[in-house]
Amino acid sequence: MRAAVLRGVLDVTVEDVPVPECVSDSVLMRVKACGVCPVDVRVYTGENVWVSLPSVGVSGHEVAGVVEKVGENVSALKPGDRVAGTLSKPCGTCRYCLRGYENLCINPHKPKVFGFAEYVVAYPGYVQRFRDMVDFEEAVFTEPLAACINCVERSGLHPGDWALVVGVGQIGLMQVQLLKHMGAMVIAVDFSEERLRLAEMLGADAVVDAADSNVVEEVRSLAGGEGVDFATVTVGEGKAVETGFRSLAKRGVLNIFASLHGEGMVDVNLNKLHFGELTLTGTYSGTRRHIYRALQLIEKGMVKVKPLITHRLPLEKLVDGFEIHRERKGVKIVVFP
Repeated sequence: MRAAVLRGVLDVTVEDVPVPECVSDSVLMRVKACGVCPVDVRVYTGENVWVSLPSVGVSGHEVAGVVEKVGENVSALKPGDRVAGTLSKPCGTCRYCLRGYENLCINPHKPKVFGFAEYVVAYPGYVQRFRDMVDFEEAVFTEPLAACINCVERSGLHPGDWALVVGVGQIGLMQVQLLKHMGAMVIAVDFSEERLRLAEMLGADAVVDAADSNVVEEVRSLAGGEGVDFATVTVGEGKAVETGFRSLAKRGVLNIFASLHGEGMVDVNLNKLHFGELTLTGTYSGTRRHIYRALQLIEKGMVKVKPLITHRLPLEKLVDGFEIHRERKGVKIVVFP
């Protein structure tokens, strides 16, 4: 099969490699589409190489495809099923898995082949069926949307509350839609005029140019002068975290969705947290429950993902996709192995 292979920093080539073996509790999946995630770009540039080199399929994990073969112990899926989700499998026995937080598993099974390849091995529950009405390019949003659902579940929002989304790339634009479904008034902040207009189209009540010198004041003013009840930071920049933190009203919640570049240090005034009874939290990835809900929302058209796709590329152009992302062009890049 053909697969993109990462051999070092900025070193990706498309090569012929063996098709991975399907074991008893897994399925062999023909990848029809795989989304480019910012995490993949960090692996490519060497900022955060969490995969073993050489890495077949690089680190692709936003997968959608068709089941080709099932292991002897698999009954939930069958050949021909259209499935989407992610490739890692939690251990099921650690402290966090046993408490239902499988996304925080300390000993997950990492795939031998990642998603930028023609075939991968996946596990029932972590890839789930979706209907024919959904295109493969839409289904690749299942994994990131699951993570977004995990985020907004931590918001504590009520209808009529104010929410702020700092950064409206693919993640922020999905969060805008989720927050609107929760009944929130949503403000979007970004440097890109194109992304701000898209945020408005998808339901944002107000948008603010991140280049403005008084972003926080403008956000607080839009939210009635006191600030927002919930802020989610979808970009890995310390200044974005500061913007979210300073925009909070008393008893507000700040969620760090994206991991920060570098050492992740941010200068915030903890007295504001104390006197304002603020909550600072983070969310990482999602669980099988979130994957299930994500597919429901995509199937019903409640979260519109197709407008987010700006680049569709063959496997041979994967590096071009990484570079497009590094240059902050467009929104979502989907690769078709």
